[in-house]
Amino acid sequence: MSAARSYVTVVSGMPRSGTSLMMRMLQTGGIPALQDGRRPADRHNPHGYFEDDRARRLAHDSSWIEEARGKAVKIIYRLLPHLPPHLDYRVLFMERDLEEVFESQQDMLVSTQNPAAAQDRAAIIGASAADLDSAKHWLRCQANFCHIAVPYAGLMANPLLWADRVSQFLDGRLNLPAMAAVVDPALYRHRR
Repeated sequence: MSAARSYVTVVSGMPRSGTSLMMRMLQTGGIPALQDGRRPADRHNPHGYFEDDRARRLAHDSSWIEEARGKAVKIIYRLLPHLPPHLDYRVLFMERDLEEVFESQQDMLVSTQNPAAAQDRAAIIGASAADLDSAKHWLRCQANFCHIAVPYAGLMANPLLWADRVSQFLDGRLNLPAMAAVVDPALYRHRR
């Protein structure tokens, strides 16, 4: 199915906003995921992370993105401006309540005894909100980027509806029941 898609499908957003879930949905629905499998599944993401480690170094080397034509790749929102400007992108921007994101990130940090777990909640959430606003503004200004916001809570509440919206955004032809079936509400552990 990916042969007709000349653009790169990008799944973006904050960490812990549902990006891995969306990557799994796309792969199950018919769009191959560009991933290296280096980061194993764990209790935080029991179905895997669907990451390509090269994405972390995107600011220094973006030549590999050419491989993502017709595929889906996960790129953290802060790195979107480093994507090569000669390609076309369809961005699925995952949105989740920032309190929930903070709680989920805290859970991960505490479990690995990361000192960042001691950061101030209000400061982190405020900075994250400003960062996200800037990223969305930047996206709206790019001629070679189309994007759709996908609310994590909405996706959890009605996976078939959001599978259909995502499919339509990506030219249709995705397997909607398969996409919706991978959404597991039991994994929505940090909710307000």
